[in-house]
Amino acid sequence: PCVESTLREADLLEAGLIVVGTHGHGAVYDVLIGSYSAGIIRKSKLPVLVVPVRDS
Repeated sequence: PCVESTLREADLLEAGLIVVGTHGHGAVYDVLIGSYSAGIIRKSKLPVLVVPVRDS
């Protein structure tokens, strides 16, 4: 639902780009849990910029 609602909002806002952050959990995490960023990249018709989040 998060991916779809993000894409819906981007459409309503007539966005030209979607920017998402990634925590870099790794491939195993992405396969088991799923990845919000990967979902946006797969389903978006807009360009997507993925920005790594620094550890605090």
